Amino acid sequence: MFLYLSNNENIGLFDFLSKEKGMVIKKLSGEFYLKKFVIHDMRNLNHYSYFAIDLKALKDTENEIIEAITAFKAMYDSRIIIFAEGLKREDELISRLIEEKIYNVIISKEIQEIKDEILKCLSHIGKTEEDWNLKENNENQYTFNHKNIKIAVAGVLSRVGTTTTAFNMARFLFNSGAKVSYTEANDCGHLKEIAAYYEFLKVENYYRYKGVEYYPNKQFPNDVNCQIFDLGSLNKGNIAIFKSCDIKILCSGSKPYELIETYEAINSIKDVDYNILFSSISDEENLKIRKSFENSNDNIHFLKYSPSLFDGKINEDIYREIINDFIT
Repeated sequence: MFLYLSNNENIGLFDFLSKEKGMVIKKLSGEFYLKKFVIHDMRNLNHYSYFAIDLKALKDTENEIIEAITAFKAMYDSRIIIFAEGLKREDELISRLIEEKIYNVIISKEIQEIKDEILKCLSHIGKTEEDWNLKENNENQYTFNHKNIKIAVAGVLSRVGTTTTAFNMARFLFNSGAKVSYTEANDCGHLKEIAAYYEFLKVENYYRYKGVEYYPNKQFPNDVNCQIFDLGSLNKGNIAIFKSCDIKILCSGSKPYELIETYEAINSIKDVDYNILFSSISDEENLKIRKSFENSNDNIHFLKYSPSLFDGKINEDIYREIINDFIT
């Protein structure tokens, strides 16, 4: 069951869950002192799986709100959801809630974005610390001079980090202020599995996760700053697409057989400008690889190891250099 404390204005905020999820919602509207409500007025909240609180309904001070939530967490196992419409990550109350490990906080103002956040809060794992550390509202570091900048990411072989690079670059671009999309422009079908595992939000014909839009089946939008195309392995069927994009990224490993494939790949794209991203081994091995590809010296980069699909920071210097001509 779902318990919701609300002011009169937001009383219907969670009603869609009854229709779409079949959830039973008990609503209490008006003005409340949360600390008194938790400690004195309600003796048993164990049968509620979720406890949602509209901050506009509370008369407590910030300190009293934190004390009440701390007391509630000590007594009950319900997941706490805070509706804090219009507040920002840097606001003191939001920061204190996050310090108390209350991550399921809704701060959006637009109806669809509020709904998206609610569904995320109700997902299997809910919001996490990572959601707040990565800042779902991007940081607006740069101004992008163009729309629909097409970025092709391809590998010389499978399993050389092509998808990881495409995902991490998408995260970097979003954190830098871009509206960005990722397109699975290959036949691997990995996006569906990734979306299910990380509980991406399904929106019509695409997914949304932490501000980035993800498109399966070679679909893509036309109203973003950057479109990332994950081509999978470079081959005769997709090389024309690779060459036609504004930014071209070729991914390779550092094993001998991967380097052989890299030589063959660059011979097929030598008439265009491109970047080669190698997985880094050691300074000595990196220097050896760089000497082996002297003709591409200016475009060679060595990536730091990134086990996460959503780490836009670890290789941000490389990504920034690659997109430099398109940003201010």
